[in-house]
Amino acid sequence: MSRVFFCCCVFVGMLGTLRAANPLAGTWRLEPDRGTDLPAWQTLDLDIRVTGHVVTITRKFAAGRRTFEDVTPVDLAKPFNVVPVAWWPDNRHIGAYIGGDKTERVRGEWIGGDHTLRLTTDLVLATQQGDHPVNILSNYTVSTNGRQLTLIEIRSTRSRPVVYVFQRINGDEARA
Repeated sequence: MSRVFFCCCVFVGMLGTLRAANPLAGTWRLEPDRGTDLPAWQTLDLDIRVTGHVVTITRKFAAGRRTFEDVTPVDLAKPFNVVPVAWWPDNRHIGAYIGGDKTERVRGEWIGGDHTLRLTTDLVLATQQGDHPVNILSNYTVSTNGRQLTLIEIRSTRSRPVVYVFQRINGDEARA
């Protein structure tokens, strides 16, 4: 009888630990055929870590031998986060580069529980015509089964939203 009680306690404890893990946390691989084209890049992986009220998003771009990685830590308890930007990899083919003070100001919040993270990002892009302030509203939403992540970005410089669909991958797939 005591073994059954012990096993039940362990099982209930494990369920609590699993429920405590944020569904957004993990490694995600872009499925390019299911969303907006990712010009100039062949692959994009996201590594998302949630530690307390800090969400860290690492984007890993690749095209042939060319790779680029950026890390955006967002403390959701702060009114905004100032994140240094070395290079702006989004739509690099259009001749827009990070401008201004080479930072982005990012504000984040959970909406609808912990399945959707909303980020509001303000930055300045430098183009041949001069500097342009840009606002990007990003919603990261995890499916109810936890296997799919949909990222919808609304940019102040585009008339249509950008939609990316990712699938959760394990550590072995991430290294491949």
